[in-house]
Amino acid sequence: MNRIALSCRLSLAVGMLMMVGCQPVQPEAPAAAPREIVVGAGAGQDVIAVNAFFPESVHIRAGDTVTWKITSDEPHTASFLTEEGIPPDPVPIPGGGPTDLMLNPVTFFFTRAPDAPVETYYGTGYRNSGFLSVGKVTPPNPSYSLTFEKPGTYSYICIIHPETMHGEIVVEAATATDVPSQEDVDAQAEAERAPLLEMADTLRAQTTDPSLVLTEPGPNGSSIWYVPAGMTGSDPRVQVYDFFPKDLSIKKGDTIVWTSTFFHQVAFFPGQPAPEFVLPEEQAGGPPLLRVNTEVAFRNKPAGEYDGTQSFSSGLMGLPISDNPGGTTFSLTFSEPGTNEYVCAVHRALGMKGTVTVTE
Repeated sequence: MNRIALSCRLSLAVGMLMMVGCQPVQPEAPAAAPREIVVGAGAGQDVIAVNAFFPESVHIRAGDTVTWKITSDEPHTASFLTEEGIPPDPVPIPGGGPTDLMLNPVTFFFTRAPDAPVETYYGTGYRNSGFLSVGKVTPPNPSYSLTFEKPGTYSYICIIHPETMHGEIVVEAATATDVPSQEDVDAQAEAERAPLLEMADTLRAQTTDPSLVLTEPGPNGSSIWYVPAGMTGSDPRVQVYDFFPKDLSIKKGDTIVWTSTFFHQVAFFPGQPAPEFVLPEEQAGGPPLLRVNTEVAFRNKPAGEYDGTQSFSSGLMGLPISDNPGGTTFSLTFSEPGTNEYVCAVHRALGMKGTVTVTE
């Protein structure tokens, strides 16, 4: 076949392809350079805790890394679970007695080995940041990073606040062009965070208003006072870790009933240092054992009335477990005049403290 005939046939073939709408195959768009996207874990300082991720949902590309940074005084985790669900916490100390408990190392410590590279996540397996903290309640651990290599939608939680603190990472293809920038992510985080902090500030103002406390008549002309230990906003992600009110004046013979449904505690400790919630114990060749202080975790009520000389503890109140040692209420009748300081030992470092002034 001569060159003229071959050229004619090729021209005819191209013309037929164009007539039926065929287009030349476009080369695939190159993958974008991997990025780091920062997500905030929590919000609020001191007794204000907004237990949420900011923003709650983030879109990234395959190959990008997400870094969670603690943005509150309250610790949080960023945890991707397996089918086994949330690890229990606290847990029994191996070989210990019935009241020997420790924080679960599976939840407290991160899954990445010290000095190891950033972990990669393909949608399966347990990945955990450990307790992210600015250092007020636990040792500082400001951030955690995880690289996502496979497109998909991946849900995660804060193990400390699993009822309300959830997030998701939506991973698009490495060639996607419509994913938000860090500036977009920051703007969305602020839009979600601002109204919750405003709600928390309004709620916190009630801690200094004794007129809001509920009372009812008690025996022999006394009064019974009901003091919430911690309070939840209309959005359950908003918490104020304080007593409502912080400072209360009552009469000799009156009774206070503290109520809590959110992991709080009441401790009176006259003449002693405030109790610590966790008592670290060094271990050879490994991380410390994080023993839970039994004086905090379990109820201690050595007498029917409080005279200002003995230590009292409500135990942990408000835990969503059936064997909760502290229930949801704790009451004390005050038999002697004086000013009595008390704390929630779990959140004392955040400022959860109160006083009861007893007059004749």
